[in-house]
Amino acid sequence: MEKAIRVQCFQSLANYRKPSSFIIKETFPLPPYSTVLGMIHAACGFREFHPMKISIQGENKGTISELYTRYSFSAGAKYEEGRHQICVHDDKDYGVFKGIANVELVCENQMVFHIVPEEKDFETVYQSLKYPKKYLSLGRYEDLLDIQSVNIVNLTLEEEGETTMDIYIPVDWLENESEMYEDMDWIGTFYNLTKEYEITKQGLRRWKKDGGRVRALYFPKGKTLENVYMDDYSEKPSVVVLV
Repeated sequence: MEKAIRVQCFQSLANYRKPSSFIIKETFPLPPYSTVLGMIHAACGFREFHPMKISIQGENKGTISELYTRYSFSAGAKYEEGRHQICVHDDKDYGVFKGIANVELVCENQMVFHIVPEEKDFETVYQSLKYPKKYLSLGRYEDLLDIQSVNIVNLTLEEEGETTMDIYIPVDWLENESEMYEDMDWIGTFYNLTKEYEITKQGLRRWKKDGGRVRALYFPKGKTLENVYMDDYSEKPSVVVLV
């Protein structure tokens, strides 16, 4: 039996940006692992990466498109009147473009995270999420996170369990743990999600070769999984797939 920190939370509008989207800031339906880990690290005040396992699930009311002000510039581009909307005065005058663009937002996202930190970090993570020192955000800086409850739960391995929310499931887990994987007769969406990074000698962040990216299936609610962990929260336990 393993203990986990269960976080139930809500966001009215949020953008969990897909790295490949530029003209329109597209969003994942749920935040990637790295986004949630970043929020946890910010809540705890961690300055270095602390490894931990995590499971992400949720449900929302779809997406909308919204306009935002976009600024762009090229390094060293000199200001040209009639071409640039903003002039930045430094040792030289640099030109900045100002315009509008679209951002995709997830609406009314109700989420549940299960977090399993290392033993030495367990209490710190629990207390920091239960009593955060400041209002936390998830996604963009302005996407505030409403944490509704934080509980310590027990995880037990069950022969099967039904998903109560849409959930990210690593493809490696499906292939190794679930005999039903080869017999799936429905189509799901696969995402390459970021998780862990490392700092290079040059001080730059790089996604780790092992564990830096996770290929995951956006698995729908109301489906049954085999050989899966379940929590003991309330009368209706949740499926938990840690990565």
